[in-house]
Amino acid sequence: MAAEPGPPPLSRNREYNVLWTANMVSQLGAQGTLIAYPLLVLGLGGSAFEASLAEFAIAGSRALAALPSGALADRVSRKTLMLVSEFGRAAALGVLALLVAIGHAPLAAIVVVAVVEGVCTSLFGTADQALLPSVVPSSQLADAVTRNTARYYLATIVGPGIGGFLYGVQRLLPFVAQAVTSAIAFVTLLFLRLPAPPAAPASSPEGEGADRPEGTLQAMASGLRWLRGNPAVRATVLFGTAFNLVFSGLLIAVVVMAQQDGRSGAEIGAIGALVGAGGVSGALAAGRLRRSLSPFTALMVLTWATAVLVPLLAVVPTGWPSGLVLGAAAFLAPTATALVAGHQMMVTPDEMRGRLAGLIGVSMGAGAALGPLLCGLLLETVHAVPTVLSCAAAFLLIALGVTVTPAVRAFPALPDNREHPSGS
Repeated sequence: MAAEPGPPPLSRNREYNVLWTANMVSQLGAQGTLIAYPLLVLGLGGSAFEASLAEFAIAGSRALAALPSGALADRVSRKTLMLVSEFGRAAALGVLALLVAIGHAPLAAIVVVAVVEGVCTSLFGTADQALLPSVVPSSQLADAVTRNTARYYLATIVGPGIGGFLYGVQRLLPFVAQAVTSAIAFVTLLFLRLPAPPAAPASSPEGEGADRPEGTLQAMASGLRWLRGNPAVRATVLFGTAFNLVFSGLLIAVVVMAQQDGRSGAEIGAIGALVGAGGVSGALAAGRLRRSLSPFTALMVLTWATAVLVPLLAVVPTGWPSGLVLGAAAFLAPTATALVAGHQMMVTPDEMRGRLAGLIGVSMGAGAALGPLLCGLLLETVHAVPTVLSCAAAFLLIALGVTVTPAVRAFPALPDNREHPSGS
């Protein structure tokens, strides 16, 4: 009997490509301002700690908004949430660009805009993650996660370099660029066509009584219960949060160190670009690596390699050499992400995916918020080399934790989901 045709490849999946493109355009602008925020604060006479406040504001507001964002993503149109987030981000960045243009951009205003951006990013990210299984067959989820990871790193290659260059031309230009890219993402999302959502059973949080005000709180609680009942997912979320905390703090520390050494905006932008290059290279290799490595092995190699590489930042020059070190550490991240996130999506019911994405967003966002803040404080008190060595010690503890945790050692492998034009 002839084999039934399988789903078309991702390259011919219209809705996935619309979603991918909108996110890519949005992330390009966001990565440009990732460098521009601390440069703006430092350029206006702020301290290293004040420069870290903008990053803290983005990540902290994103973390705080993630849980309600996840509940909303399971209760209202996910496409609408993404449209609202991009409109809000474009408006906020446009206001900041105007303030910079008129020469009145106090730290408080920068932080407020950063908070708006963080909330909008949370709405966008949870809705995007929850939508993915609706537009991609389950057999291609791991491939889609890998491509989405490559999208992020592609943005980190191009975005920081453009952001640093634009900042060198005129301080307001990176923020104008992000406002424009968010507007383009908004228009792109208008063309997204989604299948009708499945009807929720009456006993679910989306069933009878879902319109009551307390329904959102109940949705958050059910997401917490689901995560608590899945030890493997819970453990990988915790270790991922710790890794994100240290890596995000280390990145801002390297940027501040480069600025203090007198590196140009383009040289500082090259740091983020090289991190992105490592991630893209890892994404290109992830298809083969994830079929030869178990999730546990991938996490082991990622955490131990990072623990070994980071101490080099204490001795190599700032600028592109430190970017090479961070890029090498980022190489295995796409493989680990595809293996872990693919499993999470496969085991999570559609009506729970927004909540799980929100919970992960809270956890990862908290790490991304605290990391820059803690490293900013360390730079103010003990300076560069002790800060880098503290990060190296933290990565060593994470690697040891991954090695000895039973739930991580037993994390299930994904099936071999090679993308074919047709199934077998």
